[in-house]
Amino acid sequence: MSAVHRPLTTWVRDARPTGPHPGDSTPIPGQVRGNGGTRVSAPGPFWVAHGPVNEGDERADARSLDRFRTGWERGSLPLADGGHALALIEPATGEAVLELDDLGQPLPADPATAEAVAAIERRWPAERLEPTEQALLAAAHPGLRYSLLDRLAAEGRPEPECFHVLPWERVDRLADEVTAALDASGPARGDAPAGRPVRLRHYFAPAGSRFTAALEQLGSALRAADPRRRRVATTALCARLAGAATGRIPRPTRERLILLLDAVGRGDAFLAATAALAAERLAGAFAGPGGGSAGARSADVVWHRLDYGRPASVRNGFAPAAAGGADSAEDEVLRSAFTLTLTVQDDGGLYVAVSAPLDTADAALLARGYDEVLLLPVHVTGAVEGSDLYVLLMPFDDRLSGDLEMTAVAEAVVTADQAGPPLGLADLPFLDPEAVRSTLACQVRDSDEDNWRELLDRLPAGHPVRRAAEGA
Repeated sequence: MSAVHRPLTTWVRDARPTGPHPGDSTPIPGQVRGNGGTRVSAPGPFWVAHGPVNEGDERADARSLDRFRTGWERGSLPLADGGHALALIEPATGEAVLELDDLGQPLPADPATAEAVAAIERRWPAERLEPTEQALLAAAHPGLRYSLLDRLAAEGRPEPECFHVLPWERVDRLADEVTAALDASGPARGDAPAGRPVRLRHYFAPAGSRFTAALEQLGSALRAADPRRRRVATTALCARLAGAATGRIPRPTRERLILLLDAVGRGDAFLAATAALAAERLAGAFAGPGGGSAGARSADVVWHRLDYGRPASVRNGFAPAAAGGADSAEDEVLRSAFTLTLTVQDDGGLYVAVSAPLDTADAALLARGYDEVLLLPVHVTGAVEGSDLYVLLMPFDDRLSGDLEMTAVAEAVVTADQAGPPLGLADLPFLDPEAVRSTLACQVRDSDEDNWRELLDRLPAGHPVRRAAEGA
């Protein structure tokens, strides 16, 4: 634990008094203090920000400056242009600094809010917030709430409920607007949410998974009637919510997001399984993200390798001296629109096949949202060639289908399943290069490899994904 009071924000400016103001009881720095608090003994001045940000180095992080290692106390200073701002005061010297928001303006905080912050800092890093602190913070400036939780998440292990003081009412409003717009528009077009856009900004970053950025992008896509951007946003939204620490999101907001995910699944049959998985996790309020990394460059698309349930599973009994028995064993799983079939032959051949129906609505979705490219991430265990791969689905009559051919590890249980949301052409630059390399080695037909090569040729020369393919 540390009782050191240091900046919550990355920027601070020195503060200087402009003179006493009759009737203002805010203490002057250096006054008598006791028991961790300030004893008011005289009227105080108004204050103004003075001098450069961070003593002239805007790139520095005020939270780690040596200046604030010891001796500072939390406070709130009345500003010359009105209101109060969050501050740090050095009682021995009378120095004071104002904490700044991301626009470089003093961060609003009345004395009661500043004292709540001070109480939390005295038991830093606090694992929980007291009810009175939660109530005060819930009414505080969103930038203050963000800054407090950002530092607390970085330096401690706060309980999920601590994050409920973030301004979730903004997410509630935007989720409601987007859900209504999706329900009105259906899968083929996007009706813009009515009214002034809701700005979520960076305030929810401490809660993790960045799903609010995808939600804001979705609202923007609907306003612009942009089907490609809409598809990219819904893909990211579903993947990030499915891998989020959903316990950090208040229940009323989770309930609204579940309704939103239901609308997403109705509008995109290919994405329905991932939307349902995300809704299931929201309903359960998971404490932290699950699954492993899906690839170093895939953070914007497949947040985690997602767990959709029981995978297709086959016991491989192949051995070099084996004779007789069945020619092959097969299992399959259904993931909404996708049917994934796993086959293991008695000679060790392993096949993963994926198919999906392609009716008129799906064809329109494939053309407008996915740009005629549909990739399904799959995870396979018990294969020599690798575990994380992509199936490229191509149209055949009234279906989409694609497959992979691998070699099973002898005497192993082989499994295969969907590993993330389906991806389109816009996601091509963010694929995992190693997974692409493994995928190219597992193509069944020469024409399948040609389709992949043609697709990857759309990337600029030297792109990591294209380089991985060239070395395959």
